[in-house]
Amino acid sequence: MSSDLLRLVARYTLLVIAVVLLNFFLPRLLPGDPLSFSSGEGMDLAAPLSDQAKEQLRSYYRLDRSMGHQLLSYLADLGRGDLGWSISRPAPVAALLLDRLPWTLGLLLVSLLISATLGTALGVAAGWSMRGFRDRLLVSLTSMLAAIPEFLVAIGLLLFFAVGLGWFPLLGGQSPFSAYDGATGWGRRGLDIGWHLSLPAATLVLAGVAGFLLIARDATVGVHREPWIVVARAKGLREREIALRHVLPNVALPLLTFFALRLGAVLGGALVVERVFNVPGLGLLAYQAIRARDYPVLQALFLLSSLGVLAASFGVELVYLRLDRRRGLVAHG
Repeated sequence: MSSDLLRLVARYTLLVIAVVLLNFFLPRLLPGDPLSFSSGEGMDLAAPLSDQAKEQLRSYYRLDRSMGHQLLSYLADLGRGDLGWSISRPAPVAALLLDRLPWTLGLLLVSLLISATLGTALGVAAGWSMRGFRDRLLVSLTSMLAAIPEFLVAIGLLLFFAVGLGWFPLLGGQSPFSAYDGATGWGRRGLDIGWHLSLPAATLVLAGVAGFLLIARDATVGVHREPWIVVARAKGLREREIALRHVLPNVALPLLTFFALRLGAVLGGALVVERVFNVPGLGLLAYQAIRARDYPVLQALFLLSSLGVLAASFGVELVYLRLDRRRGLVAHG
């Protein structure tokens, strides 16, 4: 193992330790008592807890112990892969995450792939006609779009397409009380879910396409006047062929970095959109857990999101390290 790789592994190991510690302390900085259910959801709807029941729960979740003891217990449970039980819901945290994760991953992956493909194509087109009408138009539109908060985009799409035109459902991930039987049932269920997730996905695409477009545009401008582009034109290659075969591979690395960071942010992008459209994913679960001050659920969600970002960044740095090693071999060869 090379020294660069060892330093990379050591750096990310320290980052993981820092993330685990922050993941423990951040939920405990929320004001209020997690056993004073005031969220209007979860156990709020049940009968109020007696003082004896609260003390039993406080002891079970070790909230009556010192912060140091809670931290050691949390690390021991985490080492065994035990995420604990939810405070506001009668279910293990792992089961809640596994139930909600497919909704968030499906929504984010589809929208991210669409925004990356569309943004890269438009960015290369804008950079290829640098300072032309197409360049100014695309940059202006995307800059304006990037300045609009996601929740305003979501509300606008909801009001126009769901309330005004009635083309899409108002909320939810699928039609309630629907039965899907047999092989054709899976197809109908997929179409129904796609119909419900169209507006949330469109919101995330509109929110993410600007970043890909601007990065691809700037990278394309940087290589547009390179000597090897002039040589490719002198060989008689068409402009589209030059853009696809020569320019696009050279703008791939910054786009890969941005893609990995967007991919790692599973929870952040879904929190607002899933709340607006009531999609039963991790974002909606996080919103409900914050309101209920549900420490175990919040800890698991923050840990999942943070480790996702670190894993994506680590993968990109491994790619960079491999490319740098190849360039070094070529230079010495």
